[in-house]
Amino acid sequence: MRSSTTIGRNVRAATGSPSRAGFATAVLMAALVIGCGATQPSESSVAASSSPASTSTPPASHGPATSPTPAPQKAAIAAFVKLVTKSNFAYQATFKGLSRHTTARIPVTGAFAVSGRDYRLTAAFKFNDGTSTVEHRYVDGKAWYRFNGGSWGRFTNFTAAFSMSPFAHVRVVGDVRFVGTEKAGGKTVHRIQIDSVPFHPSLIPATNLSQETVTSGTLELLIDDAGRPISGSASVNGTGRVSGQLQEIVIELNLTFTKLGQKVTVSAP
Repeated sequence: MRSSTTIGRNVRAATGSPSRAGFATAVLMAALVIGCGATQPSESSVAASSSPASTSTPPASHGPATSPTPAPQKAAIAAFVKLVTKSNFAYQATFKGLSRHTTARIPVTGAFAVSGRDYRLTAAFKFNDGTSTVEHRYVDGKAWYRFNGGSWGRFTNFTAAFSMSPFAHVRVVGDVRFVGTEKAGGKTVHRIQIDSVPFHPSLIPATNLSQETVTSGTLELLIDDAGRPISGSASVNGTGRVSGQLQEIVIELNLTFTKLGQKVTVSAP
């Protein structure tokens, strides 16, 4: 397993403190009482760090044991790798799922728009007393984020290796693990796994969270014979401190891919 991945940022140095909903502090204190684990940077963690604290590659995850890949599946995997590694490959994806903590389950919905290495991500977290949002963009080697429609902050020293784009870390066929072939909607599809962290816990809109770290991230995909991704399920495992208390964080997302190969515009804020 590779080293854990942590992302830090310094909002004040770039654009001033991020705007957050007024209910955030109360929500998080309540979450702490019921065991909700940390996520997005707290005020203290935002001010304290602005660069990745550890390795920039996503940690490897371990899926089920796999058998040798038959020739037709090999062709589909090769086509998938060729597609997602194109410099101009573009697509959109929607997702929904849960951010799970010690005893709390926070529903989350969102979307990706990806064009080559550039991408934008939006997500909404439904807390007990309201919804809080986060946006993240990576364009031309620079990264930004904002909460609840407030001012944009910069991830300083953010590199492509920290990308949350779902296929960012696929480079060769060896990065893909074959799971099996099945039928879906009357068509033959292939189930594969890749290492991926499509949502880092530092983006969860919470104010008393610090030291968010990812320990593993897996994206299981269904692809067709042409290698085109249809849907997927992501699992991101990590830890964070809520008011100083270390807690486990598990983010589970179901993704649906659309507009594969079509023009998608992603611009800096």
